[in-house]
Amino acid sequence: MFLRARRDRAAPVSAALRRLRRVLQPLSWGYGGAVSARNAMFDLGVRRIERLPVPVVSVGNVTVGGTGKTPLVLWLVASAQRAGRRPGVLARGYGRARGAALNDEGTMLAARLPGLLQVQDPDRARGGRRLVELGADWIVMDDGFQHRRLHRDTDLLCLDAAAPFADGRLLPAGDLREAPASLRRAQAVILTRADRLGAEERARVAARVGAALGPGVPVFCAQHAARDVLARPDGAALPLAAVRGRRVVLLCAIGRPESFVETAQGLGAEVVDAVRYRDHHQFTPAELRDAVDRAQRHDATLLLTEKDDARVLDWPAPRWVLRVDLAFLGPAPGAPLLQLEVSA
Repeated sequence: MFLRARRDRAAPVSAALRRLRRVLQPLSWGYGGAVSARNAMFDLGVRRIERLPVPVVSVGNVTVGGTGKTPLVLWLVASAQRAGRRPGVLARGYGRARGAALNDEGTMLAARLPGLLQVQDPDRARGGRRLVELGADWIVMDDGFQHRRLHRDTDLLCLDAAAPFADGRLLPAGDLREAPASLRRAQAVILTRADRLGAEERARVAARVGAALGPGVPVFCAQHAARDVLARPDGAALPLAAVRGRRVVLLCAIGRPESFVETAQGLGAEVVDAVRYRDHHQFTPAELRDAVDRAQRHDATLLLTEKDDARVLDWPAPRWVLRVDLAFLGPAPGAPLLQLEVSA
């Protein structure tokens, strides 16, 4: 019911958004000029790029909003550990609570991979040096495509397969951080959520993205595959079959909340309500109580994403947490591209 109500309101919102974009378009031209000038200064050596003594692999995107970078970071870290590396994750720490060492994504990574080296610092060069001091010999820079002051050996871009270039407009009129031409800086592109497209459509999107890349730059297709469910607060792992046929109320504050709805429904859950907040939102006690009350009124289970649960790990309320991994549809990036070889 709540989904139908949102669709009924979509038309006037879209019309208003179109008008707003026309008003903001001159600002987008100015923003695009500033981004191009900044990139030119790095390309020409006017602005200095700092290099670390260990390989750096950047995971980023060119759009605002979630494109599934964190599952790729998890996959990369696991790949590095299997290859004998001691990886570290470098992030800005956006949305981090006051006084906290890690934001929600970092807390989620720490829960999944105990002992993982992490530094969150808006100054990526300083943070990278700190990771090296801590013993990291291979670094993933999360959301690093636009942070060019730190050298990276490989730039991986995550693009949503359904809308790789969003609406084609730069901020603030649109969702693009940079023009599609910036893809030529990347060494590889990962089309996330590609399982939602048929094989022929995936091939067309990959060809379109490939045309914006440099010669020979690979395009990989991946999906976010649900792994299992954790029953909080005790942390028991449940099979995905437990979700099938269950009434659930969703609580999320992620970049693409609609993807959580689709995933839950795809697992066979009956989504009876959804409480959505902006990405990285810090839930208040009142908001958490409201979510529990909604679940009780609907005689349903409260279901969160793993990233959202990372913000409320000490919350005693019963809830389920859906864990998701990255799975490639076909070939995956290999060790040479990821700088994973260990020197003798």
